[in-house]
Amino acid sequence: MVRKDSEGFEFIVTSKEISKIMGVTEARIRQLTKEGAVIRVSHGKYDLAKSFQAYMTYIENKKEEVLDKTIEEAKWTKARRRKTELQVQVMEGELHRSEDVERVLNTMLGNFRGKLLALPSKMASRVAGKTDLTEIRDILKSGVNEAMTELSEYDPKDFYSDDVVEEDDDLDE
Repeated sequence: MVRKDSEGFEFIVTSKEISKIMGVTEARIRQLTKEGAVIRVSHGKYDLAKSFQAYMTYIENKKEEVLDKTIEEAKWTKARRRKTELQVQVMEGELHRSEDVERVLNTMLGNFRGKLLALPSKMASRVAGKTDLTEIRDILKSGVNEAMTELSEYDPKDFYSDDVVEEDDDLDE
């Protein structure tokens, strides 16, 4: 049954009519009504023009949801790829974890500091009684060079802890 609005346009239709127009079942019309995609004016009666506009908006929103899901899946894939690339760089020694760098540098600098602090005691006995400034300078220089070798003994293997690549599967869930 079709009724006319105040301007004489025919807009009010039954649930059976709107289901045929939209190509869906009457049960689907009830679902769409609950979702706000079809506008009911009274029991079993629908405003066709407003329902059409609401349904178009509903379809656009569904398309955006699908697009958003696709974008999020692409971001997820990119993040997993980036994680894998970083793990490979760690395994190949091209990238070091900050905690490994901190551990190695703390060890190296701690050892260097110890050698520097030991220099006066170690060198005092060697230069005791010496009067030749060149000889004293050479002895002190050799002590400083010996301490500095601590910093030059870099070994890339020092940067690897026992768990070279942590199995952090947060991104794989």
